[in-house]
Amino acid sequence: MSKPLQPRNLPSQKRSIARQEQILEVAGELLEKLGPAALTTIRIAEEVGISVGTLYHYFPNKEAILHAMGQRWLQQMANTLTQDEHYSPATLQEFVELFVNHMHQLYRKQRGLLHLVQGMFAIPQLMTLDEQHDELVINHVASRLEKLGVPLPLSERQRIGRTFHETSHALLLVVVNQSKPRGSKTLEELKRMLHTLAQSLP
Repeated sequence: MSKPLQPRNLPSQKRSIARQEQILEVAGELLEKLGPAALTTIRIAEEVGISVGTLYHYFPNKEAILHAMGQRWLQQMANTLTQDEHYSPATLQEFVELFVNHMHQLYRKQRGLLHLVQGMFAIPQLMTLDEQHDELVINHVASRLEKLGVPLPLSERQRIGRTFHETSHALLLVVVNQSKPRGSKTLEELKRMLHTLAQSLP
C-alpha cells in the first residue's frame, strides 16, 4: 500500500496553518540547497525547530511534504494566471510581455523549484500535479489567443499554448538558476522567441 500523501490533520487554527507554511518554506530552502535525495524529515524538523513527531502531525513523510509543495505551486500558478486575466493586452506582443513577466515573478518566488519539478516527473504521486500545471497554462494561453482574435480552432490554440508553456517553462527554470545578468539576457531571448511565434500566427 502506498504511503498517504495528504497531511493527516488539516490545520484549522492560524497557528497551525502558520506552522505548516513554515515547514513548506524550510523544505523548499533545503530542497534548493541539498536536492531531493538528501532532503529528510529529520533535517526539515531540525531546521524548523520541532521534533520529528510534531512534523508527522502535519505531514506523514517526505513525499507528503513534496506533494503539498506541488499543490501550493499549482495554486500559485492559478492565482498568477487569474491576475493575468485582469490585464487586457491589445496585441499578441503585449500579451507575450505580460505572460513572461508574470511567469518570471512566480518562478523566482518558489524555492527549490527545479528539484520540485524534477520530483513531479520522478515521483508517480506528483505526476498528476504536473499534468494539472500544464493544463492550466495551455488553456490560459488558448483563451487569450481567442480574445486577441487569433482565428484558429481550440485544438490549434491549445497546441500553440503548449509551445508557449514548454518553451517558457524550460527557460524560466534556467533563468532562476542563473546570475542576474545572464538571467536577464535569457529572459529577453525567451521573449524574442515567443514574439516570433506570435508574429507567425494568422
